[in-house]
Amino acid sequence: MVDLQPFFEIQGRLLSSVPIEFKRYAYASINWDEPLLGIVGARGCGKTTLLLQRILEKGEKGFLYISGDNPLVLREGIHGIGDTFFKLGGKTLVVDEAHRQPGWANDIKALHDSHPGKQIYFTGSSRYSVLKGTADLSRRAVLNELRHLSFREFVNLEKGESFPPLKLSELLEDHMEFCSKLQKLEPLELFSEYLRIGSYPFRLSYESYYERLLNTLDKSIYQDVVEEDSLRGEAAAIIKKIIAFVATSVVPSISPESLCKELGITKVTLYSYLDSLERAGVLRRVLPCGRGVKGMRSGSKVFLGETNLYYALGLSQWNLEANMGTIREAFFVSQVSHLGICVPASGDFTLKEKNKEITFEVGGSDKGRRQVKNSPNGFVLRDGIEIGFGKFIPLFLFGFLY
Repeated sequence: MVDLQPFFEIQGRLLSSVPIEFKRYAYASINWDEPLLGIVGARGCGKTTLLLQRILEKGEKGFLYISGDNPLVLREGIHGIGDTFFKLGGKTLVVDEAHRQPGWANDIKALHDSHPGKQIYFTGSSRYSVLKGTADLSRRAVLNELRHLSFREFVNLEKGESFPPLKLSELLEDHMEFCSKLQKLEPLELFSEYLRIGSYPFRLSYESYYERLLNTLDKSIYQDVVEEDSLRGEAAAIIKKIIAFVATSVVPSISPESLCKELGITKVTLYSYLDSLERAGVLRRVLPCGRGVKGMRSGSKVFLGETNLYYALGLSQWNLEANMGTIREAFFVSQVSHLGICVPASGDFTLKEKNKEITFEVGGSDKGRRQVKNSPNGFVLRDGIEIGFGKFIPLFLFGFLY
């Protein structure tokens, strides 16, 4: 049998330093009683802390935390560790970064099948990494996606507040009333800070925030894209050039023909890399409304996954007010992408709310309604204002949707 003592020691050290005052939005909504539970999300969004907080809340007894990127776990194997743990009376095996282990999905499926009544929690970089594992596992596991820190969470964390998430309908109807409650907090100053250094929970623990962020980006490129998709080594350099292009473009779109020519790759390869970067949470694409799969080929808007990445990669450029258009749109997309979003013929973005299409134009404090004046459900989201009126809403308020 596997000696579990080293793993319990690691778990104890981790639990001694895990923060307990603040829990991510998903903590309360996850059904922790599921026998096979997966948590997926981009690197750095707080999956590990979420799991450790669950162990602390329930008490260490009955839990064992292991990480797939630990050499000891690689030596003993997920199945060997889990099988010993369950036979000794353990209740819940927690496998962090499970996708870092070869054959991880088969190991977890075998443990689940051979130890009924036990629980397994696991994390992965994306739904794709789980679906790619085995079809049987993806059908049996309940998957929860953890997104990056929202502006609402950032405000609660920084100011010790407890603002609940808003529904889109509530936001559109009562935005003036809600904004009045935020005035004492100087929301514009908080919003400016959030755009630069607020998307990742690890900002609480690291002074060199951008350095840590760029290290996280590198891991996403090499581990969650190149290794996950079994790409050749030279792919990493091309992928970094694609990221650099998006990070420095003041227009959030890509010309496939010119970019392929510049990079020396085919369109098929470019689209494949974009798919992989989107799955890893590095990029976000918003397709034209009603274009379906064809929209992936042209007319899409392409953004970095979070606004903080723009500043980490090109701080001086994005500190200029003249270039803020892309940052504002990237923020909006990051906060509403889970609701279903597309690029309309007129206006910046469209969301659907109860079969009703709502169009938004995003801009600065003096942005007008020209692009959405013909839309019965058209709104202007202005940066630089603390309280809106009618169809004009402060942009930062869309950070309160989760």
